[in-house]
Amino acid sequence: MNNNFSKKFIASLMLTSLCLSNVLLTSAAMENPPVLRGEASSGEYSLKLKGDVSYIKTKTPVSISLRDSDVKQVLRMFADKAGMNIIFHNSVNGTVTLDLVDVPLNEAFDMVMNINDLNYVVQNGTIVVAKAGTSGFNMAKQDMTLIPVKYVSASAIAEFLNKNIYGMHKPGLSDGDIVTTNPVTNELIVFGSTNDVAIAKKVVEKFDLKPKTTTFKVKHTTPAEMANMICQMLIPATGGSGGGATGGAAGIATGFAAGGALDVGGSSGSGGGSGSGLTLNGGDIACTLDGKMGGSVSSFGLQNLSIAYYAQQGTISILGGSDKQIEMIQEFIENTDKKQPQAYLEVAIVELNESGSKSLQNNWTFLSNAFSATFNGGTTATDPMHPIFFKGNKYEVWDTTSEKPELINTLNKFSGPVNISLAINYLVRNSKGRVVSNPKIMITNGETSTIDITQDYIETTDIEQTAYTGGTLATRTYNIGSDAGIQVEITPFISPDGYVTLNIKPEYATILRQETTKDSAGVDYIAATLLSRRNLDLKNIRIKDGETLVIAGLINEEEQKVVGKVPVLGDLPGIGALFRSSSTEKTKNEMVIMITPKIITDTEDAVTDTL
Repeated sequence: MNNNFSKKFIASLMLTSLCLSNVLLTSAAMENPPVLRGEASSGEYSLKLKGDVSYIKTKTPVSISLRDSDVKQVLRMFADKAGMNIIFHNSVNGTVTLDLVDVPLNEAFDMVMNINDLNYVVQNGTIVVAKAGTSGFNMAKQDMTLIPVKYVSASAIAEFLNKNIYGMHKPGLSDGDIVTTNPVTNELIVFGSTNDVAIAKKVVEKFDLKPKTTTFKVKHTTPAEMANMICQMLIPATGGSGGGATGGAAGIATGFAAGGALDVGGSSGSGGGSGSGLTLNGGDIACTLDGKMGGSVSSFGLQNLSIAYYAQQGTISILGGSDKQIEMIQEFIENTDKKQPQAYLEVAIVELNESGSKSLQNNWTFLSNAFSATFNGGTTATDPMHPIFFKGNKYEVWDTTSEKPELINTLNKFSGPVNISLAINYLVRNSKGRVVSNPKIMITNGETSTIDITQDYIETTDIEQTAYTGGTLATRTYNIGSDAGIQVEITPFISPDGYVTLNIKPEYATILRQETTKDSAGVDYIAATLLSRRNLDLKNIRIKDGETLVIAGLINEEEQKVVGKVPVLGDLPGIGALFRSSSTEKTKNEMVIMITPKIITDTEDAVTDTL
């Protein structure tokens, strides 16, 4: 008897302790409930993509603990608690294990639906449950609702809803494509339930915004150059037909569409056009940020961030973009749209020509009855007026080219006394010339300027023979060259410390000679023209403001000497000089370039420096 009483007492004590521990655990759970869903941070937009159905109006919590229970029975228990009917499709199966403490009934129902990959619709107080993605399970398509779209493309929003919301098996929403459009009125047509329409309206409210256009004035850089710099340097690109800088700095990449491609092209913008017609205020699109990306989630097919420029207005327009993007582009324009320094460049090009010749001629003449001879400037021959006669005393020269022969001259045998004569001719000739060009140009920092003082010439001649009935016709085509003369390319860098660094490329070409030939008719024509060139390529020549750089030494010097003499007598020492003739010619050409830069200081810059 006592033993039975002891067993009952111990059992009662254990039951009391178990109940007390359950009470303490329940109290602790009530004070620190489990965190089921995080809250959205401030500044972000959160949209719940599920059916917003309240099975009961009050937020009555439930506490339940089950192990490997049939999911149908669990959902039936939740429906009974909510006072609603429930119907299961034959695709619903599986078990669920849960421990919930003080969780709202609606949230408990949603969690069970999510972990078992189930979907449902509510119709007239009855919950219809089926496996997500079940073919033919879409009872909500019986309703049709029209939602107007004001600014953006309704088809883009419809595609976004079908692929990202209704096609993702969200509990409480239709499962499949239920949105189409009326392109005439730009409206959405939603074949769905109240929950489907509510989600669609929230998406339209968020994304149906008037496109934002921001215009910036460009002062010192051309709009085309600034737009291209923004497209290729500022906006990060991961590919695309136009290229651009890949990746970019972390600060630059912030805010741009991930995976977007930069498409840089020359497509015409608003007001643009092609052909020879008159275009007023025409614009060109510099680049468009392509927001399309891969994966199962579809992006909006709306107007992407586009950058256009208007050359006549001097402006750049940005269509779309976030506030941070616009702020970044504005900061980039302010930092890069700077006034380029200029300089006044005075160039003096002097071409010096000097030529001279020196000639010494010994002319000998020997005349006798039997023999005559002459030595004239290196040519030894008989006297042309008194040749040697081996028989007879005279000779008549007739012109037989005409119809009637004509007597030209009569050559007689020398009949006087023996005659020996010497004529000395010594001549020195010098000439000097100077050709001066003094162009004055304005140069801009980093821009190449060209001074071109050249002339045209016949470079080559092409002859084409054409046969016709009466013979052959020759047609000449002259190929004209235009680089004979002086050409100077100058690229400056104007530094703030009063120095100008120049890249100078002078080219000097003169006509050396022209090669001629004869055509089929025996007429001379220019076959080719040969040039003599003197070129330089100077890099990073640093000149102080107001000082002069002199480039000299482009000299071309030629000397030619010709000696003629009487055979044997001209080689005798001493006296042989009387039987020799000599001629010396010397030419010398030199080009001198003098460059003087003068940095231009605008009035506003001078005032700023003074302040």
